[in-house]
Amino acid sequence: MIRYLGLPLSSGPIPKSSMQSLVDAVAKKLPVCHGPLMSRSGRLVWIKSVLSAMPIFAMMANKLPTWVKKDIDSICRKFFWAGSDSSVRGKCLVTWPVVSKPTEFGGLGVLDLKLFNVALQTRWLWLQRADENRVWTGLPIKVAAEVRAFFEASITIKVSNGCRTLFWRDKWLDGEAISMIAPDLFAVIPRRTSSSLTVAEGLLGRSWIRGIAGGLSVTILVQYLSLWERLEHEHLREEENDTVVWKWSENGVYTASSAYSALQLGSQRFPGHELIWSSWLPLRVRIFLWLAHRHRLWTADRRRKRGLDARELCWLCNRRPESCFHLLVECRLTTIIWEVLFARAGLAVLAVAGCRRILDWWQKIRECWPPQRRKGVDTLFGLVCWIVWKERNTCCFNGDHPSFGRTLSAVRDLSKLWVLGGAVKLGELGLL
Repeated sequence: MIRYLGLPLSSGPIPKSSMQSLVDAVAKKLPVCHGPLMSRSGRLVWIKSVLSAMPIFAMMANKLPTWVKKDIDSICRKFFWAGSDSSVRGKCLVTWPVVSKPTEFGGLGVLDLKLFNVALQTRWLWLQRADENRVWTGLPIKVAAEVRAFFEASITIKVSNGCRTLFWRDKWLDGEAISMIAPDLFAVIPRRTSSSLTVAEGLLGRSWIRGIAGGLSVTILVQYLSLWERLEHEHLREEENDTVVWKWSENGVYTASSAYSALQLGSQRFPGHELIWSSWLPLRVRIFLWLAHRHRLWTADRRRKRGLDARELCWLCNRRPESCFHLLVECRLTTIIWEVLFARAGLAVLAVAGCRRILDWWQKIRECWPPQRRKGVDTLFGLVCWIVWKERNTCCFNGDHPSFGRTLSAVRDLSKLWVLGGAVKLGELGLL
């Protein structure tokens, strides 16, 4: 094993002691003194900017062992939920694999180290095929099987002179590889031939036929004749070089971000992510709304499910059992605030009936305003939900009685600060 630019490089497995230093370096970046005092939004920024960024250099060169990814994820998880590298038992509101998804798929945008490792390793295979001027392109590149499979599924070849495209293995014939078009015929081709024969060599005098070895079954003959017919219409352009096209970007060129996004395909999209992450809202309020949409706030219904003591009725209205949906949508205090805001805007009061999710209520409110005002309404919705939650906590932890006047005053005061901070669309509503 050797070290180059601080990274351990080896043709075999890298010793655990060499990778432990990476985990230790990530752990040393924890703000031990003030970590527990940081807000959850500040911890999220720290994780994205520092903790998750540190392994990137190592992931470009090596496949990180599973234990390294688990240890780094554990450090990030404990820091995000607890503020330190301590136990998070009972503090994790959402599982870390969900947090590590992009925002459009219901996460917080923290890097999934396993998938990003695959995306970064794919870069070397891309450069080997797309940039033949690099001195190492003729050397074999050792990557994991899933990396090579992802790369092969992510490219197509535009054949011109056929000198850089493998006849049997590359996707050059109508976007497909001959190994996929005629799998039984491909099975009788020697590996050495299939790994070296180019399109230019194979089409020259139909020399691809010479590589067929062994007995031919009826199935192989059918595939052979079909392939013969398709190749009759293929003509090379010797004045141009072959081009490798990356499927996941508009310009056909590999980027790590496009590869990482492609690896997320098939994940279920999170309804309402555009409203949460495209609106002008402080990050801590976005995280709050994200938790509320997932019903992960510590309301009475959730506490009772976990066997914890909790007052059953809502702290603000004292009428119905407390839940995320009730608190932010159905609660009498919340509806009165919206009635006042609707009256100031000259709009008819909305009925909560028919809304089953917080997102339904949000959509119903914003549709009452013209399209040019809806950005401000989205900010207003987050503002009202945030103040209602703070009023609930004031009553719960300080023993205060709920006050409509205090809540509306808090909405007005915080809105002025947000407008000064850049919430221009909120100020244009002219409600507060």
